[in-house]
Amino acid sequence: MKISEANKAKTRLSILDAAVDVIIEKGFKSASMREIARHAGVGDATIYNYFPSKEKLLYGYCEHVQQQVMAELKSIENFHEYSLHEQLQTLVDTELQTWLPAREFLQIVFKLTFYSPASGMQHLGETRALFTTMVTDMLEAAIEAGEIPQQPYQELLPRLFWDYQTGVLAYWLKDDSEGFANTTQLVDRSMEIIANILHQGLVGKSLDLLSFLFRTHVMSHFDAFSEHRSVMKSVKREFMRDTENSNNKSKKRKQGNKR
Repeated sequence: MKISEANKAKTRLSILDAAVDVIIEKGFKSASMREIARHAGVGDATIYNYFPSKEKLLYGYCEHVQQQVMAELKSIENFHEYSLHEQLQTLVDTELQTWLPAREFLQIVFKLTFYSPASGMQHLGETRALFTTMVTDMLEAAIEAGEIPQQPYQELLPRLFWDYQTGVLAYWLKDDSEGFANTTQLVDRSMEIIANILHQGLVGKSLDLLSFLFRTHVMSHFDAFSEHRSVMKSVKREFMRDTENSNNKSKKRKQGNKR
């Protein structure tokens, strides 16, 4: 019997929820796919049809959270009438609210990503794409409406905001203040700065400055370093030739002694 897409989605969600419970309880290394499958009420083999590994399960939940955030923002009436500042802050607030029930799970995600950043970034590709798509839409709408000027290096901004969001989540995971008041203050104050930067187009100006400094200062040092390497290579070649001559002389002395 063919399984409907609705039932597949339901099973997938059950597996993800089970993974959160089991991984929080057992830890990522100790949790097994079999335990997660039984906790979800599916067969031991069935779970692999949805997630081929624990890593896919772990980061699959991150993608699920991002989909929930997107759905929540779409459900807000007149969200398109919010200012860019309000939209971006609502996005960050919704991220925190959606992760709250699985905060311990997110700590495990951060820990594993820290120890294996290349693998983590690869598995987070879909999650990052969902997030940056939302930010891109907000920026383009604000520019089209004349709320903010055209932004130089505009294609970089969603990725920069992803890094900012990651930093906020990392801070939140360490925040032990009552009601996460410190995180709230951090978001409020930093979002004001971000909004001002976007309104004044300072991102492009800052990147232009960094580009100028890199070209005029760093590259000059790079040229000097290249010259230094060239000298070192010539010295090394000279040394090796001297060594070769010394070996030849040593061989001749040995042959003379034998005679």
